[in-house]
Amino acid sequence: MTEPRYPLLTALPGGRVQHSARLIGAGPAVVTLCRKRGAPAGDGAGLTYCRACAGRPNPISQQSGGGTS
Repeated sequence: MTEPRYPLLTALPGGRVQHSARLIGAGPAVVTLCRKRGAPAGDGAGLTYCRACAGRPNPISQQSGGGTS
């Protein structure tokens, strides 16, 4: 089953909005859909959603759960 490439909802330190994000490598750093980077400062619950993230489509991962190479 495919999932969005930016499955996390997070806030960045000092930020005032919630972003869609994905881990960079094994973490803890993330990159957001609007291309910001940093360590998450919580899930951003109660914050408004980032307008830049809302303006970009959240791409679907093209990786499948199984298969052969």
